Order: sequence, then structure tokens, then C-alpha cells
Amino acid sequence: MPKQHITKETSNQEEQGIVVPLELEGLRILRQEVQPDGTIRIEVIAITDRARCTHCQSMCVKQHDVRKLRKRDVPLREHRVELVLYKRRFWCLRLSLAFTEPDSACGRGKRTTVRLREVIGKQASSRPIAHVASEYGVGPRFVQGSLEAVANLQLVKRGLSVDEGKPLPTPRFLGIDEFARRKGHRYDTILCDLDARQVLDVSAGRKQEEVVRLLERLTDCDVVEAVSMDMSESFRGAVQLCLPRARIVADHFHVIQHIGKAVKQVVTRWAKSEVGKSALKGHQHLFLRNQEDLSIEEEQTRASLARAFPEIAGACQLKEDLRSWYATASAATAANGLDAWIASVNRDGAAEMCKALSAFRNWRREILAFFDFLPTRLSNGEVSGKNNRTKAIMRQGYGYRNRRNLRMRILLEVASWISATFTLKDGEPYAL
Repeated sequence: MPKQHITKETSNQEEQGIVVPLELEGLRILRQEVQPDGTIRIEVIAITDRARCTHCQSMCVKQHDVRKLRKRDVPLREHRVELVLYKRRFWCLRLSLAFTEPDSACGRGKRTTVRLREVIGKQASSRPIAHVASEYGVGPRFVQGSLEAVANLQLVKRGLSVDEGKPLPTPRFLGIDEFARRKGHRYDTILCDLDARQVLDVSAGRKQEEVVRLLERLTDCDVVEAVSMDMSESFRGAVQLCLPRARIVADHFHVIQHIGKAVKQVVTRWAKSEVGKSALKGHQHLFLRNQEDLSIEEEQTRASLARAFPEIAGACQLKEDLRSWYATASAATAANGLDAWIASVNRDGAAEMCKALSAFRNWRREILAFFDFLPTRLSNGEVSGKNNRTKAIMRQGYGYRNRRNLRMRILLEVASWISATFTLKDGEPYAL
């Protein structure tokens, strides 16, 4: 039952047959009745018997006339709630004209209460418009308007706007990532405030010039200390142009993912060979998961296969060594540790692993910059392109077929994605 309908009824209300407390400020209940179709009809009128003239601001007590207006309110369980508002017009003796008393519960010219529009807007921020419209018996355009009103109210508090192209607040730490609206065809770029765990904006495209237009909207570029990103040349070029003082940090999640793809190529090559076709069937995934995520039985199976395929075992070990380097290295030891790891790949790694080293040569400075921000461990891995929440939002795309709606929903909901990226532990931020 909605909160606004839950309260302790007074004996006076019970005597009058008032069983649904309204809790709309400034209104009192005259009568309640349940219609044959289950609709709860509530007749209400303003508590005060006077109103301030909207033209001269003088207080007036003389009533000119009264009109009955029907308004929709938040449903009570399965019952539709209808308000019959006795709307009075007062007569201003000073100006000799009539004016209508204000309606704070619904707003001027509105046929629904403010709280109903808020409920519908919040529902639409996480559910398809068509579903919300059907549930509340309203049109899709009404749901759209309620969503935009709720979104605007929340985003303004964060210094953002429902409209694209507006100036953006500038945090100390930024995260840039991309996601596919249509894989292989259309991509959008997400700009995140890692310090506040919020999404700042979602812009169309991922090309350098498109990312430059996004970054140029930051109000004070000198404030940005570091930008975390995947190993994208368009992102790096845009940051170097717009934020020349900011450090670029290659996101460790994407660096490890890059080596993971090379490991997968090694496994796939052996799985297609005559030797490994039957032995690796149904077991390839064991070499693609982190060792600590395997069960005891899976560890035993993987160890047995590793003895039969030493090249795959070597590739997996090199990936684990890279993860260990990220977990244990410091700013003072990171460079030597990375050089030692690269040397071991060149010495013992498969051809696919050696080929993957080109990214480490091109992004060496950005990879090592990660350790300059310890113990924070700056990362935007939680907002990577294949984030489950982004997929869920796009799967719920009924009524959200344009970028404006998708962008609003991401700005309203995706802030929770980053909650694990910059968490305080014992007074210090760290990454999970």
C-alpha cells in the first residue's frame, strides 16, 4: 500500500466514513465513496477559507463561485483513486475581478496529482513506457512527460540536464568507456565521475572528434587529475587535446582482458587441432576463467589438460602472472615488474601472446600510471561496454527507441554501476 495512504485514522474520520487518509497538504476531505467499478472517489476542498489575489497579492475572503474538477491520484492497491476537487474562485474587492485559488496538490491546469506523476516517472525510469502506461491507465506521452520531469529534478541536483550539449561539472577523476547500441554499427560513449560514482553524460559515437565534443563541455579542464580508459586511440587522442594536464590511466580490467583474448586464441587454436579436438571439447572455458573461480573438480580437470597441452598452460600462467603483478606491484617496482613479465612472454609465450605485447609497448606509460594512484587503484572496469545493466536497459527498450530516452535512463540508473569501483575501506578508497 502506498505510504501516502497509510496513517492512523481518527475517530472523527471514521464517523464520517473516511477510511482512506489522503495526506495531500492543504486539502481536507469532504466525502469518500467506492464506486461500483471499484474506484475510490474522494471529494476534497482547500482547508483555508481565503486566498491571496494573484494580481495585487491582497488577501481575499469573498467567494465568487465553486467548480468541481476531477483529478487522478495514486492508486490504492488495485483501486483507482479519483479526486473531486472543489475549486473556488475568489473576488478581489480592490481590483474588482475574480481569480482562482492555487492548487499545490496538482499544479495549474493539471488533471493528476504531483505525487502520481512522480510515481509514474520513477516507474518509467526502470520499466518500459508501454508497461507503465498500461498499468496506470494513461497514455505513453503522459508517461514520457512524467519521466522527463523526474529525470530533470534528479539531474539538476547533480548539475546535469536532460538535454544534451549542456556544460558538465568537472571532477578530479574521469572514466571513459563505450557501449554498443547496435554492435558493429552504432556506439555511444559514457563519461563517468569516478570520485562521486556517477555517470556525467552519454554521447553519440566513439570517434576522436565526437569524444572531443563531449570533453569540451567540461567547465574546468584544469581540475581533472586523471582519466581512466580502455586502450582506445580515439579516447587517448581526445584527452590529450582537451585535458593536456590530466594523466591517462589504462584501465587494468581492460589490460587483463586484452591478454585474456590472446589466451583464448591459443586455446581455440589447439581446440581446432586434431590432437585437441576431442580432449578440449567442453573444457575450453576452464582455461579462460580465473584460477580462484574454479571448483576443486574443475581445477583437477584443468591441471590434467594442462599437462597434455603445455602451451595452453603457459599462456594461462602468463595471464595469472600479469594479475599478480597488478595486485602486488607498487609505483617503485611496477616498471621492473612489467619489463620482467614482457621478457617472459617473449621467451616462453605462444605466438598469440607475443603478438598481444604490441599494446603494452604502445601503452606502457598509461599502464604504469595505474600505480601512481595507489591505494585508490583508479579504474572504470564496472562501466565497461558490456555491462549487464546497459544490456538490460536496452532490452527494456519498449517505448525507448531514441537516444534521448536511453540517455535519461542511463543517467538515472547507471550510477550504481560504479559503486564498486571507488569504495572506501578503512578510510581509503580502493577498487574491488
